[in-house]
Amino acid sequence: MSLRASWHRRLQRRLADSLNLKKSLIAAAKNRSGSGWAWLSVTSTGDLETGSTANQDTPLSNGQLPILGLDVWEHAYYLKYHNKRPEYITNWWHVVNWKKVQEQFEAITG
Repeated sequence: MSLRASWHRRLQRRLADSLNLKKSLIAAAKNRSGSGWAWLSVTSTGDLETGSTANQDTPLSNGQLPILGLDVWEHAYYLKYHNKRPEYITNWWHVVNWKKVQEQFEAITG
């Protein structure tokens, strides 16, 4: 993951580094009971925050702008992973488009 300066500073300020980002997002996804999402969002102050929402809810309702979402509804993983949500979450990281996430962050924060 190649990080530009503003992205890297915000990532370090909020989550210390990309490993903590990953741990925090995994925890949000694994701790979401039932259907929902885990998110990486930009707060109104331009910081990064991870969290989760139930069902179809998004961070928008909390004044945050999502830049990365992990779908943990059963339909997202059941055909390939059946009831193995943790395995799905682990493998999801292989398809994250970090360049697009960074572009979204920069578009929001200027």
